[in-house]
Formats: sequence, C-alpha cells, structure tokens
Amino acid sequence: MILRVYRGFIVEGEGPRLMQRIRDGAMADALATPGLVSFQPAFRETPDGTEMLVVSTWAGIDDLTAKGSNLDAPHLVASIASMLVHGRSEHYELVIGEARSMPLRAAKLRLTRIAIRSNTQSAYYEAVRRWADRLLDETGLVAFSLGRRVVGRGDEIVAAMLWENEAALLDAAGSDVDRPMGGAELSEFWAADPEIEHFDAMTVLEPRADAPAILLADDERRYVHATPAAARITGRSLARLLTMRIEDIAPAAQRADVAAAWNAFMAAGSLDGPFILERPDGSLVELLYAAKANAPWPGVHASLLVPLGEGSAGELDIDRALIEAGLVARYPTTESG
Repeated sequence: MILRVYRGFIVEGEGPRLMQRIRDGAMADALATPGLVSFQPAFRETPDGTEMLVVSTWAGIDDLTAKGSNLDAPHLVASIASMLVHGRSEHYELVIGEARSMPLRAAKLRLTRIAIRSNTQSAYYEAVRRWADRLLDETGLVAFSLGRRVVGRGDEIVAAMLWENEAALLDAAGSDVDRPMGGAELSEFWAADPEIEHFDAMTVLEPRADAPAILLADDERRYVHATPAAARITGRSLARLLTMRIEDIAPAAQRADVAAAWNAFMAAGSLDGPFILERPDGSLVELLYAAKANAPWPGVHASLLVPLGEGSAGELDIDRALIEAGLVARYPTTESG
C-alpha cells in the first residue's frame, strides 16, 4: 500500500471556496475513488500563505496513476486544482496504517519526518508499532500511519498522527508540543532529530457526545466512524474501533459467519435482530441491532446498537438515530460549477 503526502498553497482569496468544496464534496469523491483507503485534509497558516496538506493511503500505485499522469496533482476532490499552486507530493510504502478513517471529526494533524539509522529498521518498526498501539488505546490519538522510503543506506519515514483535538495532543506531548514524542523508546533508532509539523484538520462532520451507539463501515466491513456511545458498548476506544472490521468485535466462534451475514445484509439493504459482542476482556454483551446499507452515504453502511432489554429490534429507528447523531446525507454526490 502507498502513503501519499500532498501539499500545496491555496490561491489568495480562494480559501473559503476551496474549504467549502472540500467539506461538501470530499466524502462523496473519496467513496467513489477506486483504491483510496483513507484520507485526511488539513491546513496551516505560513508566512507564504495558507498551506493545504492531504495525507492519504492507497491500495497501490496503479490506483494513483489511474487518476492521471501528474502525481503532483490533487486527486481527491474534483475541480480544486485551479485553487492551488506549487503542489507537490511524496509517496511512501505504507508500513503501519492503524486506522482507515475518513475525515469525520475536528482534529489536529501532526506530521513527523525522521531518518532511521541503517541496519535498525526492523527493530524500529516493531518498537514504533508497540508505541503507537499503546497510544491508540490510552490517549486521544485517532489514527496513525507510517510510511517509509529508502534514502542512502537507511530509511526515511513519515508518520501522520491524527489527534481528536488539540487538548489530546497537548496531553500526550506535554507542554512543548514541538518536542519529539516517543523519545524514551524510539530515539536510539533516529539518525537525526525528527522534523515536526502541525496542521488543523479540515472538519467534515462534528462528533456529538450524546449520539446513539452507531457504527459506520465501508464496503469491506472496515469501520470508518463510531460514536462515543458505540465505543462504550464495545469497550474499545474510538481510535481502536477505526482499526477494526465488523468480525473483530464478534465472538471468535462466530467470526467465520460474518461474511455470509454481511452479504445477505447488502442484498437485502437492511437487517435487524440480536447480536452478541465480545469485549477486549472476553466478556460478552447481548445487543439488538438495526443496520441499513448505503446510509448515510453511498458506500457507507450504518448499524445502530442497543443493549438487550432497552427495546425490541422492530422498534429501532436507525434513520432517526442517524439524524440524532448528525449523520445525515447533506453532501452532494457530484461537483457543480
């Protein structure tokens, strides 16, 4: 898989229109782009103007070249090329991709570039995976992606960390937010001091703390969004859920049956009934669920979860729950003008 880091500067005066286009069209364009696994647009103010950054992961380089021969062009949202100048991209082999999230929340994006000492790469990737895994479970880290490319005799890596908000980043990084993170465990592998940049993530959808327990999955059964109530029911953090597939929360003995049930659900368009969920500690939770395909957007499929005893399957109103969660299909599926 490929980790792509695109950056360019917004043409003076085009900022509001470009950001509105991203917010209104990003989800529809992303879901319709073959090979695109995840993306996160962000921006920051610099002395040279407003810089836009897009971190995305792709199934392979062929999917990128299919979008056009110019790999330095913005590929994710149609008709924004004229609003950007000095665009350039870097491409890395994806080593760690701990979430497949769409840009569904306000967040801070931290981009770190590090040269890794030669002959230490394998040990470094094992160490950084353990470190990131702990952060995903214990902090406000929402997503973590790391890519590598060979430079000389060593690897150069770029790590993209998406934090739930600035407070979560400050809580994990300490008072000096520009200081490298993970130094106690990872600095022995660094060939030079890390280069760190911070961006404001573009928000497509604001999370609501009081939303019902809803999970959104893509066509491959990978979770792309979860509400706080769903995280509480499953016993997992929001970040951890975004690294998982539907079968991962089912009891081990039932996971082999999930694919067939999913195919039946997709054919029918909706499904409801009982479900047994397994939490990380091995405890089982009996639930009722109602699921609806292609809701709230094409290519995204919603499930509403309710603990057994709090209602009947036939009474679960997933359309109302999506509205209560702010998950409504308010984005156009085509660009205009």
